[in-house]
Amino acid sequence: MMRRWTFAQRVGAGLSACLFAGLLLLGTLLSAIYGHLLAHGEAAGALPQALVAGLVGLAGVGALGFVLHRSLVPLHARHEHSEQRLQLLMDGVTDYALCFLDRAGRVTAWSAGAARLSGWSEADVLGGDADRLYPREEVMAGVPRAHQERAAREGRLLAEGWRVRRDGSRFWAETLLTGLHDGRGRLRGFAQVTRDITERRRMERAQALFAEAGRVLQPASGAREVGEALTRLCVPEVADACILFVPGEDGTVRPQAVSCADMEAAGRLWEPLLRCPDDSGVGPSRVVRTGRAELLPEPDSARTSLALAGTAYGELLHTLGVTSALTVPLAVGTRVLGALCLLSTGTHRRFGEVDRAFMEELAARAALALDNARLLAEAQDALELIGVAAHDLGNPLSSLQLRLRRLRTLEGANPNNHDARMRDGLAGAEMETRRLGRLVHNLLDLSRMSAGRMVLDTEELDLATLVREVVERHADQATAAGCALSLRVDEAATGHWDRQRLDRVVTNLVSNALKFGRGQPVEVRVHADGEHARVSVKDAGIGISPEAQQRLFRRFQRVHDGGQHPGTGLGLYIVRQLVEAHGGSIHVQSRSGEGAEFTVELPRAPRATSCVPSEARA
Repeated sequence: MMRRWTFAQRVGAGLSACLFAGLLLLGTLLSAIYGHLLAHGEAAGALPQALVAGLVGLAGVGALGFVLHRSLVPLHARHEHSEQRLQLLMDGVTDYALCFLDRAGRVTAWSAGAARLSGWSEADVLGGDADRLYPREEVMAGVPRAHQERAAREGRLLAEGWRVRRDGSRFWAETLLTGLHDGRGRLRGFAQVTRDITERRRMERAQALFAEAGRVLQPASGAREVGEALTRLCVPEVADACILFVPGEDGTVRPQAVSCADMEAAGRLWEPLLRCPDDSGVGPSRVVRTGRAELLPEPDSARTSLALAGTAYGELLHTLGVTSALTVPLAVGTRVLGALCLLSTGTHRRFGEVDRAFMEELAARAALALDNARLLAEAQDALELIGVAAHDLGNPLSSLQLRLRRLRTLEGANPNNHDARMRDGLAGAEMETRRLGRLVHNLLDLSRMSAGRMVLDTEELDLATLVREVVERHADQATAAGCALSLRVDEAATGHWDRQRLDRVVTNLVSNALKFGRGQPVEVRVHADGEHARVSVKDAGIGISPEAQQRLFRRFQRVHDGGQHPGTGLGLYIVRQLVEAHGGSIHVQSRSGEGAEFTVELPRAPRATSCVPSEARA
């Protein structure tokens, strides 16, 4: 600390001055008394009287010194103890930078923690401004002076911002500046406490960045869109420039997405980027090949410059004036999908091991999003192929059904050529074609709904008429299953619906009832009120357990396994999607061994014009 008089030295000097003044006063008094006696001719008795007066005065001065000593020594001890504790605090606290400033903002005390945190020693800063801790642009803007004025006015100020060390590196600091006032309220100076919270801020930024990554890295957007969102996410929060490299079919690594905080620098990126896929085996190409991150804290070092000399990656770093670089792989398992290259072009950011660990975690999440986007695109292509195949299969299947129906009609018109085996064979073939037709239509609807391309073609429709046509079509199937199929229409039920899709709904429900209610009656009922129309299909078959009802309408879910009741698990899923596309609902009432009743409720007024799977809406 700066050299100054201690409290003990000040007290000693005060006591000495008091005693000297007392003795001086006593001598003056004795001289005056002796002179007065001489003037009045009393010289004979003057000396004893003067000596007595001197002794009395000396005793008074001694008493005064004793009283002062007894009063000031405890104050001295307390103040000396306080100074020792302050000194211990200044020297012992190394995690915080403690300093005192005078009213003009000049440093009067500088702790060991301040020296450790900033790199400036006590001798470097005493008597100078504390502005050297602030970045140059903030000093030019008058930020330190504004902070002092506010602390003097409000008593204290808590602020966060960049601070500069002696070596030029920056750290994010939290600073508490407190104004020091005397008993009269006059400003005497400032106490400043600063701590490095760079890691805390890094963690807060990491959490915020991970949350933002979960929002923007959506596989449904597509692989290219996910890559562009990833690079934008990293700039300028993590890096000044970010490039996503992906391997091509020929094995070369090429840039797919680029983001840069400086738009002028972005224009200079492309020329070296276009030549980046080379055979040098450095930078992104090596990261993609090895699956290991590569950290270049200072690319301008001699060893690094020699390794990158003559490579497109080295030219890229030189063109942008990169001061630090970090490249991490985007890997899913053992497969490397690409490499994310982060570049810093200023002195305020140097990538380190903490940044490597953080970006590897972010890259792992991004890789999953990219892989999911690829899988989603492949699944959509597969569904589109299924839709095309189902559409192409539908035409010859319809023609085959018509031919079988015509053969049965001809066979019935020639009783002389009656052949029971032929009749049974034709009936079985027609039933199988109907079953195949339902499967083809289900696949077609599934592909259209999954791709979001199904549009309802609504029209004025009598639901009772439509259900009657479906029931009549299933008369032969009901006879073959040994089921008494009946229809009950309570009142007319008209509304705006898609005839083809509602035909599919009723067909699937009636077919299921005949399949699982074999040998038992099946009842179909149509009823309506002012706002809704309802179709109920009830069988007395094997029923559905409560646990199975929870997954009954999901895709590819079969509640009755085994070869006795074959199926794909798509029928009821398609039914639910088509009903909900009309703005309606479907529910089931059933118990094991007591049959099942499915009820479809549809609004009579038009509600929707498109069909989107409920999973996508959720």
